[in-house]
Amino acid sequence: MVYTIMALLNSIGLSIIAFVFVLGVMIFVHELGHYLVAKLLGIGVEVFSLGFGRRIIGFRRGDTDYRISLLPLGGYVKMAGENYDEELTGTSDEFLSRPKGHRFAVAVAGPAMNVALALILVTLVFMLGVPVAKYLRQPAMIGGVQEGSPADQVGLQLKDTIAAIDGEPTPTWQEVELRIGISPNQRLVLSIEREGNLLTKEITTSVNERFEVGTIGVSPFIPYIIAEAQAGSPAAQAGLRPGDEIISVTRGDKTAFGFNESAELILSAEGLPLRFEVRRGKQVFEKTIAPVQMDDRWRIGTVVEAVQLEQYGLLGALKKSLQRNYRLTVLTFDVIGKIFTGQTSLRAMSGPIEIARFSGMAAAMGFVQLLNFMALVSLNLGILNLMPIPILDGGVIALLGIEALIRRDLSMRVKERIFQVGFIFLILLMGIVIFNDLAKNLPILD
Repeated sequence: MVYTIMALLNSIGLSIIAFVFVLGVMIFVHELGHYLVAKLLGIGVEVFSLGFGRRIIGFRRGDTDYRISLLPLGGYVKMAGENYDEELTGTSDEFLSRPKGHRFAVAVAGPAMNVALALILVTLVFMLGVPVAKYLRQPAMIGGVQEGSPADQVGLQLKDTIAAIDGEPTPTWQEVELRIGISPNQRLVLSIEREGNLLTKEITTSVNERFEVGTIGVSPFIPYIIAEAQAGSPAAQAGLRPGDEIISVTRGDKTAFGFNESAELILSAEGLPLRFEVRRGKQVFEKTIAPVQMDDRWRIGTVVEAVQLEQYGLLGALKKSLQRNYRLTVLTFDVIGKIFTGQTSLRAMSGPIEIARFSGMAAAMGFVQLLNFMALVSLNLGILNLMPIPILDGGVIALLGIEALIRRDLSMRVKERIFQVGFIFLILLMGIVIFNDLAKNLPILD
């Protein structure tokens, strides 16, 4: 009991530290973009703050107060003459007195820095090497169908391959998981390859209640290719070698294919002999092997490499970074569009509690995974801030665009009212995502 409590406290502590680090870096980079462009254009910067509310600590250099404030969920750069309720003097260092092009450059600089950081971090991740589940890069061949699931109801079978969804090709499991994940409770048209034939299946996804993502109840087919036969194990005694592929495992009238199904059958056999069909190069042969208890489980002593290290040089890593961030950007806008059209629940949105939880999980997995997660947060922060919501950078950009179209400035009173509405909307949105976080982590609210 004491150990469990200590482990929980350590996990919470790691999550808090990782969250502060991740969010601190994201906010600093975002506000640094606004700050640098404002300074470059000669706009006065009065405050550079990490956090909101009361000033905790800081220093003053020139006309700028650099500070850390009480509430860590954000930050801001306070420029001279940027508030609509301020009385402007018309001096060149006032934000609202500058040309629209200058104001646009300052507004877009923050999100642009977040997007640039995401590109840099993912490039670094691919240079260091990122572990990736092998099946994600393989064709979407089905290795298991959950009984009663949407896939079971439409007759999907073992070794079916999902070739396309709604007419869009899905060459790998990664594409399939992304497409299904962003489509909870939606009808999809699957193109299925089965024994050389192409079939069409209409399916309605269900929802993974824990993460509010779509699912159809299938698992990937993972080839059972041996990376190691442990010394003295039943597999080694039977002469199995690295590189051998176990095609099937049979017990009585039940036959399992692929690693996942085979491992379950070996476990359930509880020491009874099983018939293994093995491929070695072009040769196919059979072995009878009885599992033994190893590490408190029934096993035959094989090790399967389910993860591969993806690592590239600078140019290759940069190319992969551009591809990944582009795909994630399209995916993010797709999800936002589905939320606004009601196709996806608001519960799909996450806030600071979930970010803290995933920050801790990423930190526990290692430095590379933490960088990977930071890149995702940075990209999403950049995209979110470009949304045309008053108070956010996108709201400033949208107002500048409207004024450019009508060829005159909106009155200060109108702008002030727009930003008041935006502030209320943002508070409501924050309330929703925090409630979502609590509902996901406290079952009593579910």
